[in-house]
Amino acid sequence: MRVERIELPGSGYGVKAAALTAYVQDNIEDQSVRRRPAALVCPGGGYAFCSDREGEPIALALLARGYQAFVLDYTVMDSIEAVPLLPAPQMDLARALALVRSRADGWHVDGARIGLIGCSAGAHLCATYAALARDDAFLARTGVSAAEARVTWQVLCYPVVDLEAGWPPDPAYAARVCEEGSPLRRAQDLVSDATPPTFLWHTSVDETVPVRNAYLLAQSLAAHGADHECHVFHAGRHGLSLATEQTSHYAGDALPHLARWLDLALEWSDELMGER
Repeated sequence: MRVERIELPGSGYGVKAAALTAYVQDNIEDQSVRRRPAALVCPGGGYAFCSDREGEPIALALLARGYQAFVLDYTVMDSIEAVPLLPAPQMDLARALALVRSRADGWHVDGARIGLIGCSAGAHLCATYAALARDDAFLARTGVSAAEARVTWQVLCYPVVDLEAGWPPDPAYAARVCEEGSPLRRAQDLVSDATPPTFLWHTSVDETVPVRNAYLLAQSLAAHGADHECHVFHAGRHGLSLATEQTSHYAGDALPHLARWLDLALEWSDELMGER
């Protein structure tokens, strides 16, 4: 296995350099031409930071299931900026996908099977990106083509969907994330029949990002006939990542029932894409 961290072009916001970390399995001799599906992980962190617990642990779990994995350390809010953050992280994501496709041969990636996994605010990043990836003006701004920007599927974990549906509780914080009136504030309104197949999960007792967010998105996906699967688990706080001991932050975070979400999501993606 190889691990490589690559800085991305600047988004024009803040001083932090966004970066992509690649976790790449080399092929054994008997499978020298094998191309693997890939998943690009966008951790949560309230757009203030990128959570370590929602990055590398998920990437390593993906490797164990035959995927090439990538973690995006995207642009987050910077106190020096007077303008809202978005769409700087979405620009990072477009450029990260283009990078993966440009190195698909060396990284043994099947370019037709690249998906996203987003957690919390990282899920909002993914859900809004799904619409921007079809926007000519956004693509021109990032210097990425529609083919390079495309994603095959997305998995959204306890997603922030609507910035007025319980997170953030402070309107001033929301204004720092995204300007008032921007369509990026309501990911459910960006859904169309071109939205990539979407798997989402939440817990019914999430006190940080209310489960209403998942329901809003699921209802919109259903209304547009978009392929989707939605799981709402009865227990578990916000930000559980894999819901295993490895990613626990508090006692009781390891929940075997909920921890099946990754297997369920990958079974779903395999059904979409066929046997890998």
